[in-house]
Amino acid sequence: MNVSKKTAVIVVDLQKSLTLEGGLNYYPTAGEMMPRVCEQLEKMRDLGAQLIYVWSKPVNSSGLTATPHSINPELSGRNMSKLDGADNAEGLELDDRLPIDPDRDILLNKFTYSAFWNTPLQEILEQKGIENVLVCGIKTNVCCRATAIDAVSHCYKTYMISDMTSTNNDEIKAYHLAEMDKYFAKVIDSNEVIRRLRENEF
Repeated sequence: MNVSKKTAVIVVDLQKSLTLEGGLNYYPTAGEMMPRVCEQLEKMRDLGAQLIYVWSKPVNSSGLTATPHSINPELSGRNMSKLDGADNAEGLELDDRLPIDPDRDILLNKFTYSAFWNTPLQEILEQKGIENVLVCGIKTNVCCRATAIDAVSHCYKTYMISDMTSTNNDEIKAYHLAEMDKYFAKVIDSNEVIRRLRENEF
């Protein structure tokens, strides 16, 4: 069995507000990685991997779509609900540079940090017979990490693509990748992903 048919790349939160200079939550490290991300994603798709783009649709409600800050206002981090609104509507869109193929890729909104929570992602992976889940995007230590933890909790063989994730700075990124590699998600770079897809080695 071709492992690429069992492999999904979950691309997390590559939205304009995070990837474009001047965006509400722009990270220079994200802007720097975008050309490589776009190039490598296209190669992965061409080798048969299923690309799944997930991005935040902030809400401030109760129940299954509540943001952490709507539950506990004492939290000091970013309040996702502040990203919502007409003044940031364009910032919530996916980066135009992404090589999205609407006929082959899957696009999915998420409502909190993990791409699994209150979305059909698990059902999609089951229907497609996915066994290997690769995670990339923004932020390494928040939405990517939450998604990877949930992937392995659902018994997927889980990977972080090291040169296709970004966060505030390289030190924070390195620390969290090392923690993930130790406990639940193997860390490999995008060239290794492509080699494994080509050589059927996942």
